[in-house]
Amino acid sequence: MAELLDEMLSPRILDLAWRRLRNDRTLWDTGIPRSTMEPHALRYILELVDQVRAGEYRPAGLRRFTVRKPSGGERVLSALTLRDKLLQTAAMLVLAPRAERIFHPDSFAYRPGRSVDMAFARACERIHCNLDWLVDADIRSFFDEIPHDRLLPRLRRFVPDRQLMRLMESWLAVGYAQSSLFGRRRGIPQGAVLSPLWCNLYLDELDRQWDRRNLPFVRFADDFLLFAPDRKRAEQALAWTEKRLRRLGLELNPKKTRITRTGPHVVFLGRNLPRRTRSTAKK
Repeated sequence: MAELLDEMLSPRILDLAWRRLRNDRTLWDTGIPRSTMEPHALRYILELVDQVRAGEYRPAGLRRFTVRKPSGGERVLSALTLRDKLLQTAAMLVLAPRAERIFHPDSFAYRPGRSVDMAFARACERIHCNLDWLVDADIRSFFDEIPHDRLLPRLRRFVPDRQLMRLMESWLAVGYAQSSLFGRRRGIPQGAVLSPLWCNLYLDELDRQWDRRNLPFVRFADDFLLFAPDRKRAEQALAWTEKRLRRLGLELNPKKTRITRTGPHVVFLGRNLPRRTRSTAKK
């Protein structure tokens, strides 16, 4: 079954992907700047397609660099070559509509037609429904800690096309952040085109489990709020979530996780949450 790969390599999808990269001045490949390949872009792209179909394509190594976080510390970003970006963008164009059919409506990051504004509005809606006790949480080093041996089975269920799945595995293999003493690979590259999709696919199981347990939430990538009518149920929600994350090979950031009541002291996605009013406060 190679329907997904065929669609990804179709002229229509590759044209859309190339248009999205029209302002990207990255190297086409090691030693080949965009200015060299662009006059002959059709030839380079057709050769790339032939390599993929023949099983001869190999992604280039990532270029890594650090940027400072607004909250302090540094984040390691990864830069793909243009040929790898083109293929990953084509894959994203094919896979994103499939993902949208399964993702939970209270997950907002990296999704078409969704925004920070929508996530914040959903949080306020929860609060105004008397759910003013919060678990304000963040997953520690999320992108760097995702274990490949747990991510890959989820990707294989989502991507039934074996050839496209082999491409996904090759992109993950060049982008992992670390490996354990026993060779267990962890981490997806921040900066790769497909990393946001991998992020949401990995945490979709947690979204569904929250939903099955009737735990109201709003998630934006690895930053999330859980909502409860009182402190006791907020504590229960936090304890349960910590256990589920451990099963996913992840853990909460203790410095950025707390139980609190809503108010301007809680900053979610860069904005202050509303203060309780008499109509919303749980007495």
